[in-house]
Amino acid sequence: MRTLSENEIQQLMGEIVWGTLIALDEGQPYAIETSFAVDEKFLYTGSKCGGRMNRCIEKNPVVTFKICDSTRDAKLFRAAIVESEAKILMEKDEVVQCLRIIYKKLGLPESRIEERANQITAKAGSLSLYRIPLKKIAGVASGS
Repeated sequence: MRTLSENEIQQLMGEIVWGTLIALDEGQPYAIETSFAVDEKFLYTGSKCGGRMNRCIEKNPVVTFKICDSTRDAKLFRAAIVESEAKILMEKDEVVQCLRIIYKKLGLPESRIEERANQITAKAGSLSLYRIPLKKIAGVASGS
């Protein structure tokens, strides 16, 4: 096993679409699978507005985000982890920026961003968005 460089971690995060967001719920770890995207400073993701993950982050913003890629037999793998604090995005400009980054990665049309941002900031939608600073990141891979 070898340690991934920051560039390799950024490359992995650019290639993988889904990761695991982990928070604490009354001292018990709680995790969800969610799509995500990154820029140079932040990881962006979301969960159900008013859902369990959203309530966890409201109470305690300390989170871990895990990304993994592996062959079926697990002989080849890459994994990265981000440990930081999640900010629930409430301001429209922050929500629009987050959606732009996520939509670009997922190949979704930008024409839907404005309407979706209005829904999210009015809490009329089903989604809460988070911005997680890439403060503490680490990664490992198989091989030397």
